[in-house]
Amino acid sequence: MQKSDWRVALFIHDGSWSSSVLGALDFFQSANLRRKRPLFHCDIVTPNQTPAQLFNGRQQIGDTDIHQGHQYDIIYLAHYWGSIEKAITHYPEVPQWLRTQYQQGAVVAGLNSGIFWAAEAQLLVGRQATTYWRNQIEFEQRYPETTWQTNQALVQDADIYSSNGQNSNIDLSMHLMEKFCGAKIAASLVRDIAFDNRRNYNLTLFNIAGLRQHLDDGIHKAQDWMDTHYPEKIELHELADHIGMSKRTFIRRFQKATGENPSKYLQQLRIEAAKHRLANSDESIKTIGLSVGYRDISYFSKIFKTATDLNPLQYRKRLRPSLRSRRLRNTSEGD
Repeated sequence: MQKSDWRVALFIHDGSWSSSVLGALDFFQSANLRRKRPLFHCDIVTPNQTPAQLFNGRQQIGDTDIHQGHQYDIIYLAHYWGSIEKAITHYPEVPQWLRTQYQQGAVVAGLNSGIFWAAEAQLLVGRQATTYWRNQIEFEQRYPETTWQTNQALVQDADIYSSNGQNSNIDLSMHLMEKFCGAKIAASLVRDIAFDNRRNYNLTLFNIAGLRQHLDDGIHKAQDWMDTHYPEKIELHELADHIGMSKRTFIRRFQKATGENPSKYLQQLRIEAAKHRLANSDESIKTIGLSVGYRDISYFSKIFKTATDLNPLQYRKRLRPSLRSRRLRNTSEGD
């Protein structure tokens, strides 16, 4: 992205979950501090001048409202707990405001149930989205021209993003950071917010999202297992047994559901995990290759280059050009 600063709307209204959007303020401010100048200007936006009565019982005064004519680059739509019909009736101007913002180039991020505003604005006709599981049936009935991918944590379709849970909201914010200010700043933010080292904030999460867009529950179960166990040696006949299929049936159904064979899917999982580690850690290429399931590091480098057109070291240098100079400086200081 070529602009040097971005305007962000954090849209809330009565019944909104403040945590679904207001936490993003800290991420955007962290990015601003890294550049030592404002990259992002954030507004808490309400439908009108009346303070929003949030789900948590507190009132939130907006910085501005949708009638003030501000144009935004990113719009967060807060998760909402309440009657969708009531919200639409109470705030009839919101869909047109959102549609105009999108037509002017804004990226729209619907957090959990908040994506219904994008659907009401006719932005999801013929497109895909995900949402909070409690809203799945209602949204499928209310917005039948949208394909609801509720088995996916995150969905991107034509600069409209959606998520289906609190953890995926964080992943979505990190993905937008990478999109708007580059992988280097996004990677440094990831290291700062990963308080729990068991949590994997994967900036490449969207790269294989399309392989989840099917309705075969058995294959979803297999993918769930592979997503967790990809660093291990996986035998397809054992995986097929795990989900109650023959190996032949499993391969056929996997290919039909995803368009890929299971081995190719496993390879993509491993490459995406390797890309994440290359961008966000100082681990050696060998350590990373081993950690994602490759015992032959030469083969790992070959597969990685086939997938990305760069070998692992070249990929790391492109995302983290300062890494080599920092290592040289550390070596010099050690001497």
